[in-house]
Amino acid sequence: MKKLISVFTVLLLLFSSLTISASAEGKIKITEKSFLEYDADDNAYFFAKVENVGDEPIGLGSGKLVGFSDDDDIIVSESYVTSCPSYVLLQPGEFVYVRDSVWESNLKNSDVADYKISFETRERGSELNLIPCETVFNFKGDFDNYIYVTFTNTSNDILYGAYVTVVLYDKEENLIYVDSNSYSSLGIHPESTVTVKQYVDNDMLKYYSTHHVEVEKAQAFVYISPDE
Repeated sequence: MKKLISVFTVLLLLFSSLTISASAEGKIKITEKSFLEYDADDNAYFFAKVENVGDEPIGLGSGKLVGFSDDDDIIVSESYVTSCPSYVLLQPGEFVYVRDSVWESNLKNSDVADYKISFETRERGSELNLIPCETVFNFKGDFDNYIYVTFTNTSNDILYGAYVTVVLYDKEENLIYVDSNSYSSLGIHPESTVTVKQYVDNDMLKYYSTHHVEVEKAQAFVYISPDE
């Protein structure tokens, strides 16, 4: 009986150790996603928000996107889907956004009924260094649709390598747009404020109008590489 109790105790301690070890790790979760397929063309866009919901830092690798027809046939397969910015080290609670375009002739004959996305993890990645910003959008139609992002260099050094990710949400708080741009040649002097603008394609706005999607909110995230 004592031997049985000892074995049970060892197993219980081992299980407890494994539970603690498993919980104290980074965990990638896709907390928001959307797939927008143009009606008249054979192209689509995928947007997502990827978050570390674990307890430890974790490197985010590339992802794989697979789209299925109503008959469960694979009609879209995209490898090396990356985040904006890519190959980053996510601390617990940190997140990045993902954008990927899909150009598939199969979309002419069949719509994507369901899709799945998965991401690899890495031991290392670039650390995220966010600086505050303000964001507004102004869509006038045709080729005059922009998201404006304003931020200030509050450090004592000239900042290079600004990387800006912009996102849009509709009234139901659905993620409907992601885009990014790198301003590697732009040097921002201490105490200087700059505004950059990022264009939103008019075809995307036509999609919103056709499908009765109303843009409600724009957000931006300005990253500065620690190495710059």
